[in-house]
Amino acid sequence: MKKLVPFFVIFCLLLSGCGFAGENYRNYVTAMLDCTYHDEKEEYQRLTNASHLNSEVFFTAEKNSLAQRLCDTYGIKSDKISEETKKGFSALAESILKKTKYTVRDVLHENDNYTVVLVISPVDFWNKAQDSVRKYYYSEFLHKYKIAPTREDADLLEEEYAFRVLEILMNEAEQIDYLEPVVYTCTIQNNTVSPDDWTAIDKLVLHLS
Repeated sequence: MKKLVPFFVIFCLLLSGCGFAGENYRNYVTAMLDCTYHDEKEEYQRLTNASHLNSEVFFTAEKNSLAQRLCDTYGIKSDKISEETKKGFSALAESILKKTKYTVRDVLHENDNYTVVLVISPVDFWNKAQDSVRKYYYSEFLHKYKIAPTREDADLLEEEYAFRVLEILMNEAEQIDYLEPVVYTCTIQNNTVSPDDWTAIDKLVLHLS
């Protein structure tokens, strides 16, 4: 996912300059995950001496990416909706991210490499939300949209649709549950975690296809 590229670059540079090992990797990976998903920056800043501005970029990028994914998934047309509704989708993304669950279970050392073992509980959000939105779409919105007399009327309905979908998704986010925990391992080689590993972690945490 393109949004993670700056994350990898900074992550690799920090590790390569620090001589991290064992428990240090556990603490760092945990801090990086907390910074990215929970907007908890203090430990990351303590470990890396990063500024508040530099550390908040991770959560902001993750939130913006998820907000866009939500709009794309449910057919929300960003050019047809209000700034207030756009902010609502950003708040929704933040709510989902802060409920993500993961832990660094272990760090294994073998042949000068370190393997980080993560236990991730994917959020159970998308399937339930999809069902709720589909029900609204077919029972209410589609008929109104089809009989809209003008394009302008149809465009106005896009805002109504987006706002109602946002309400539905907010309700689902408040009731987020979790799927069965998944164990994921990634090997740190040359003081780096590969972009493919971080993309895989992102998909597991948020239960993305």
